[in-house]
Formats: sequence, structure tokens, C-alpha cells
Amino acid sequence: MTRRHFRHFVFYPFAIITALITALWLAAPFVAKHYLSEYFLEQGQDASIEKFSIDFFPPKIDLKNLTINDQSQDTLTLKRAVVEMEIWPLFTKTIHITQARIEGLALQIVQQEKDWIVAGINTTQYLTENEEPTTEAPAASNDTANVNAPWNIKLPSFSVTNSQVNLSRQQDAAIPATQDTFTLSSFTVKGLSGQALTWKGNVALSAMVNQAALTVNSRVNYTPEHAKATISVTDTHLPIDSFRHFLPDPFQDSKGEFSLAGSVDLDFKQNEGAPKITLTKLNIESQATDLDVNINEKDRVSTTSTTLKLTQSTIDFISADQLSLTGELALQSEQSRFTQADQVMQFGHLALTTPFDVQKNELGLTAKSDSTQMDMSDLSIALDSLGVENQQIQVSLTDVAFMMDPQHALTVSLSTEIQSSNLSVLQAGNTAHYDIFNLANTLSMHKNGADISASNTALDINIEGLKAKQIDGKQFSLGSATVTAEQLDFDQEGQQPAIVKGVNLNVFSQLLDSLLTDKKRIASWKSADISHLSFTQQEQNFDVTLGTLNIAELIFSQALADSTDTQKQPPLSQIGLITINKLDANQDGASIHSITTDSLNVSLIIDNQKRIENLVFINEDQKDNPDTPLSSASAPKAKDVENTINEQDPAFKAPYYVILDAYDVTGASSVNVQDKSISPALQRRLEIETLSIRNINTLNKDQATVLALKARSGKYATLQSDLTIWPLADRLTMKSELIIKEAELPPYSSYIANVLGYQIDSGQLDLDLKLHSDNGVLDGNSHILLREFDLGGRKDSSTAIKAGAVPLNIAVSILKDSDNNIDLEIPLSGDIDNPEFGWKSFLLLPVKKALYTASSNYLMQTFVPYANVISIAQFAGDQLLKIRVEPLLFDPEDGQLNASQAIFLKQLVALMKDKKDSQLKACGVASYVDLGFEKSPASIDNATAEIATALGQERAEALKDYLVNEGISSSRIYLCSPEIDLSKSSKARVELNF
Repeated sequence: MTRRHFRHFVFYPFAIITALITALWLAAPFVAKHYLSEYFLEQGQDASIEKFSIDFFPPKIDLKNLTINDQSQDTLTLKRAVVEMEIWPLFTKTIHITQARIEGLALQIVQQEKDWIVAGINTTQYLTENEEPTTEAPAASNDTANVNAPWNIKLPSFSVTNSQVNLSRQQDAAIPATQDTFTLSSFTVKGLSGQALTWKGNVALSAMVNQAALTVNSRVNYTPEHAKATISVTDTHLPIDSFRHFLPDPFQDSKGEFSLAGSVDLDFKQNEGAPKITLTKLNIESQATDLDVNINEKDRVSTTSTTLKLTQSTIDFISADQLSLTGELALQSEQSRFTQADQVMQFGHLALTTPFDVQKNELGLTAKSDSTQMDMSDLSIALDSLGVENQQIQVSLTDVAFMMDPQHALTVSLSTEIQSSNLSVLQAGNTAHYDIFNLANTLSMHKNGADISASNTALDINIEGLKAKQIDGKQFSLGSATVTAEQLDFDQEGQQPAIVKGVNLNVFSQLLDSLLTDKKRIASWKSADISHLSFTQQEQNFDVTLGTLNIAELIFSQALADSTDTQKQPPLSQIGLITINKLDANQDGASIHSITTDSLNVSLIIDNQKRIENLVFINEDQKDNPDTPLSSASAPKAKDVENTINEQDPAFKAPYYVILDAYDVTGASSVNVQDKSISPALQRRLEIETLSIRNINTLNKDQATVLALKARSGKYATLQSDLTIWPLADRLTMKSELIIKEAELPPYSSYIANVLGYQIDSGQLDLDLKLHSDNGVLDGNSHILLREFDLGGRKDSSTAIKAGAVPLNIAVSILKDSDNNIDLEIPLSGDIDNPEFGWKSFLLLPVKKALYTASSNYLMQTFVPYANVISIAQFAGDQLLKIRVEPLLFDPEDGQLNASQAIFLKQLVALMKDKKDSQLKACGVASYVDLGFEKSPASIDNATAEIATALGQERAEALKDYLVNEGISSSRIYLCSPEIDLSKSSKARVELNF
């Protein structure tokens, strides 16, 4: 090539091109600035650019300090924007942007109703232009498709920093505009490269919406067949105030702040057309602080601080039927409250951690958790009529396993530990509280269709400080209790009744107290233990075995005294220790090897209404209504029993049977009786030295039951009884012996007087009673020795005075021997099937009959010399002896003694001299004949009554003067108030009574 050709074909074209490029390079910024300014000027905006440069080698655009304003404010500012790329990769269909960054962008966006104004430019103008219909280009041929292969894009770095968008929204002119600020502190893309649908790169974002901050870092590698991503979220804080106006109406009154942090590795694959998603290293921590959210008008949620963490989690998802979840979930909440209308639940602290492993595949669904821990404090629940407060509760679940196979058969197993303290419950005026509650057990359960089975092993329950009170005043308290069980099983097959089984249950309790009111104790004990209890139950059928039951210091029915009460009533019964050994029971009956009560003390207090005063179940306000008298009933006949059996329904079931091998009373045991219904009140104590029962068996009618009793009353009185009885015999069959020594009789006078008719002033009893019964026919003998036995007045003393009866002790005294004793031998016989038979009359009437028979024979001989003064009569087959002192008769209107009374007076003087210990009561009586009436008047006036009483007094004094003159001491003669007798048969007299 010549120089000339070089100049024409190389140098000059290159110089021209260089000049053109240089001219374009120099002119481009000014042209661009000109047209930009013209455009914004047309939109009513002023635009200014400090620097706008365009480079061609390499291509680069650099813009500095762009400002657009509408004369009132800047609508867009840009500190700097730089874009640079390489030319040569373009020839290989590669866009390589070596540099791209935006700094200090500030943009104003305004929404006014339906108009959007961006940087002062109303975008609506571009939406109103007529859009030409687009015609789809014909499909390119394969050759063309190959020519138009996708471009490669490389972006080593792109960043947007220190930028913000101010958004003003006013959707309705009548509503004030809302202002929001979107701040982009940093948005960077590094290492971005891709072609078509294949991309990879790193993206980082740090932004704010008002005061809500978000920071995200991610690394992405994506292809349609396989995508990977690592995403990390840090320093994310979302105050509700920053986005309140974006929330729906019910939530706009909410307060608080959310924060979020987390990371995850995402792996996405296409496996034979099915997506497989795997999330690994999944860590999420979200927190709500000072949160107060209105869900609706009635529901509200608030919390001071709540944190939810998901750590080291993995999620594998292939399909809804094949997935895997592993990880650990932790929840911690402080001062949280949930409200629904008037129902409130709140707690001070909640901490929950649970690792989990959930698998679902063709074998079914499984879920496992090695250890789940929950700790909650200051729990409070207030519902409509229920209030619950719990100071502390801790729950630990270990070895949790759940499995469901494709046929929906369920298997669950877990070990549980629960620790709770200071729980209080209030419901409808009823309260309950405990100080400590602990539970530990291992549970396994299986359900297959309608079949259910559950097994609970290693059960251990402990409770302390249990108290409960009902609105009616009933109270219950328990110091502590522990329940352990080796195994508890529940099995149900289909519609069959469930079977419940327990093996080796043990119960230990202390300080139980049950109150009817604040002043009435139902029962209490110091401790109670149940050991080796096992049972099986299905509907009404059950089987129970018990090793030992011990109850220490048992108290039943006690009236509690106030601190001001000086006298405290003893409880109805108090047992130092009761022990039951080897109990076997079922739905038909129970068998007990032995029952032992140590230090048994019974106190029976009977009030003046014949009620048990220290039986707390009696209402104190109960009216004194006499009990309805029971109609007399005879003992059942053997033939009646036989007829009843014959008439029974074929489905009749035998009564519940009881078998007791041995019952013993040991230790210092006693029975105390205080009877206030009699006068004087009875108060006696029976100390039990021995009480035993052997061989109670209601299954064997031929089994004899043996009872032995040995007791003492006071220091000297003893009681011994031996009884052998056949309880199931058709009619009473027994052998008995009762021996009583040195029993004082006066304390029991009021009871015996009902039969004997007289009070007992003194006396001591020795009794040897042998009584047998063979099929209801009684046969026996009673040997009675009465020492210093003296009878007092009649039980009804006023009747005795009016009848003129002489105290029976004058007659009984003649039966005493030289030692002042009465010795009686009384045979006993009878038939309990006799309708007139009664045990009270059977035992006591023979004693009464023996006394009357022996004494009446002597009295009839003794009082013959005093026949004018003393009259004796027997009634009712020698069962009643009537001894009467005849009255001293006077002539009408006569107050002095006369000759017609000489014989009577002589015998009266002799009787009083013969019975030197006797005392005489004389009562003067005036009749209507003394007042001059021929017939008995209905009444008399006061003056006449005074005359009559003076006449009666004169007669009594005349008799006393006569007896004193005959040598009778005046201290042995008593005068009573004179009386007036207006009856038709009345006579003028002086009534006498010894």
C-alpha cells in the first residue's frame, strides 16, 4: 500500500471518525442536559445538573448532583450515578457492566386520589394516551432462534446507597395525607451473572420504612433444574407506628415493635418433574416488644416481650406425602395477656423449648422430641365463673414419640414430669389451693380403629398444702399426699366395655382435715397409708387386692371450740391407729384378713333431747319435735323368710358378702358416755382391756362368730363377756356368758327406774349371766348379787305423794342378809318368735318380779299390827306391789282429835316407834262438807277458801302435837301446805306419807 492509499483509506477515515466521536463526546453531555431540562420544564419542574459526562472508551455515564424542584421543594435529587461497561464482550453477546452505582437518591412520590406524581411528574398523562394494539410477531424459525441466543450478563458490582423515597398518599381529598419515608441505606449486588433463566450472585439490602429497619444478605445460584440460595436477615426492627396506616382497621390501634433475625440455606431441585425443596441451617428469631394488639372489639393481646426462636432446623419437602422437619423451637414470653370480652388469661413468664423431628413418608407420619421443657410463672385465668392463679408450673416431656401409619393407626409414647406451686382456683364461690404439685409418669398409647390401649408406668404424684372450701362452708385440707403406681392400663376393644387395671398402687398422706363448718369437723387423720393396691375393673365388675391400710390418729365428728370456750367437747371417736391387712374385694363381696384398732376412744354425749351432741351432722337449729313412734313389730318368722325366698325374682342376686378373719382392739381404748337427758346426768367411762371378734363369714351359715370382751369401769368395776353366735342361722343361735363385778348402780338409776319404777339410792351389782339360744328358744340363768341396795322414791315423785305410797326401800331392806346383801338366782327362758317378746323386759322384769315376790311375803306379815295405818295390795300378777298409808279421817268442820281416832293414832305411834328411821309428812285437807255445802261446788270465793285452809292447817297441827306428846321427835314430822278437796268423794282428813 502506498502512502497515498494509506492517507485516503486509513488515516483520513480514522481521523474523521475520531473527530466525530470526539465531537459527540464533547456535545453529548450538553445535549443531554439540554433535553432533560426542556423535558422537566415542560412538566413545570426546574432541573439542574452539576456534572453529566459520557465516555465512549470504555462506555461510561457519570451523573453528579442532579436536582429537580417545583419551586416549592426538591422533588428529586441525586448525588451521583455511574454506569460503566466494556465494549469488546458485546461482540460475544455478553453485557459486562464493570461499574454501576447510585448515591444519594432522594425521590418525592405523591398519590392524590387516582393520580401518581413521581418527582413532580404526573404519570397519569402517559396512561391516557391511545395505545396502539400490538401485533404478535410471527414465531421465529429454529434457525432464527439459534441466531437470537440469549445474552450473557455480568455485573460484578451494583450498589444503591444513602437513598430515600418520600411517599405522600391521599386517596380521598377529605382525608389528610399520610407521609412515609422509604430509606435505602444500602442495596448491593455483587458477582451477578446469568443468561436467560440461569443466574447467580450476592444481594444485600439495608433499608428502612419510616422507623422500621430491614437488613437482608443473600447468595443465589439459580437454574430451572436446580436452585440454591443462602438468605440472612439481621437487624430487622418493625415498630407498629411505622406502618400502622398500612394495617387493617382492627389493628390500627395496636402498639409495639417487632424484630426479626434469621438465616437459611435453600436448595431447590426438579426430580422427574416433581419439585424437591430443602431448607437447611434454618435459624429464625422473632421478637415482639411492648406489644398491644386489638384483634377485634372483644379480643386483645399484649406482651412486654415475646421471643420465638427456630434453630438448626431442616425442612425437606418432596410432596405433601413425603416431607421431613427437624430442629428446635424456643419460645420465651414476659408479661403476656390475652383478653376475650370478660375472659382474661395472663402470665408473668413463659419459656418453652422443644426439639422436633417430624417425618412423613410411605410408612406413615412420625414425630419425635427428645426433651421438651416448659416453665411458666404467675399464671392467671379469669373466665365467666372460674378463676385460676398459678405461681409456678414446670413441664418436662422426654422421649416423646408419635407415629401414625397409612391406615391411621396411632402410637404415642412419652415421659412426663410436672412441677407446680401455689395453684388457686375459684369457681362459683368454691375455692381450692395447693402449695406444691408434682407428677411423673411414662405413658404409651395405641389406637387402631375402635381399639384403644394405654399403659402408664412409673406413676408418681405428690401434692402438698391442699385446701378446698365450698360456698356452703364445707372445708377440706391435706398436708401432703404421695401416690405411686407400678402400672395403670386401659384397654378397649371395639364397642366392648373398657378394662382398667392398676398394679401396685401406694398412697401416703398426712394431715387430712375435713370440716362441715368452721366449728364442725367431719374427720381428720395424722397420716394414712395404702400399700400394694391392685385392681381390675370392667363396667360393674371389679377385683381389688390391698396389702395394708394404716390410718394414724383418726378423729371422727368433733365440735371445734373457740379460743374463748372454756370447755371443749371430745370427738365422737378417736383412733390412735387402724390397720387393715390383706383385703380382697369384688362386686360380690369382700374378704379381710384382719382389722386392728389401737387406742380406740369413743365419746358419746347425749343432750337433753336425746340427740348425740357431738355428732356434727345434727343441725343445731333442729326443732325439738318428738320422733314418730314406731309401730311394734314382731321378730321375723322362719316361714316368712322361706316364703320371701320362694317369691324372689329369678334374677335375684345374693347380698354383698363380708368375710373378716379377725378384729382386735388394742392399746388404751375406752368408751365414754355422757347422758344429759336424765337427771342427774350420767357420765361413765368404760376402759376396754380386750375386744376381739373372730370369723365373720356371711357366705357360710354354719360359721360361728366369736366375740370376747374384757373391760373395766372406774377402778373396781369389771365386765367380761364371751359370745359365740351363728349370724346366718335361720333363727337366733348363740352361746353367751356375761360376768359383771362391783358395778355401781346409782349412775344407771334413771334407766333402771323405767322398769323397776323406783330410783336407786345405792347399790353394787355382781352379775353372772349365762344365756343360750337354740333356733330362737332362749335358756339360761342369771345369778345376781346386790350389795347395799337401797331404792329411793318413785320415778314420778308427785304421783307418789298423791297416792300415799311408802318408799319401797322400807320393804326391800327386809330382803338383805346379815352382810346387807341381796342374793337372787333367776332362771331365764323365752322364745324370740313370741310377738310379746322384748329384750328389755326379758332381762329386767325377772329381777323386778323377784324383788317384789320376796319382799311382799315379808311385808304382809310385818305390817299386820298396823293394818289400820298401812294397807298392802298386789296387782298385775305380782308384778306391782302397792303399799299405802291410810289417811286420818275427821268429822266435818272438826279440827281437833276425838275418841273415834284412838285406834288409828295408837297404831301410828307404834309404827313410828318401831321404824325409828322413818319420817312422816302430814298434809291437812278440807272438804266441801267442812264448808256447809251439801253438794260439791264448782268453785268457792276467797273468804271461804281462807276458812278451809285454816281448818286443814289446824288438823295437821293437832296430829303433830299428839305425836310429839307420845314421844315422837318433832324433827321426824313435816307439815305441808293445806289443801282444799272439792271432789264429790272428798272427806275431811290428814294425808300421811312416809
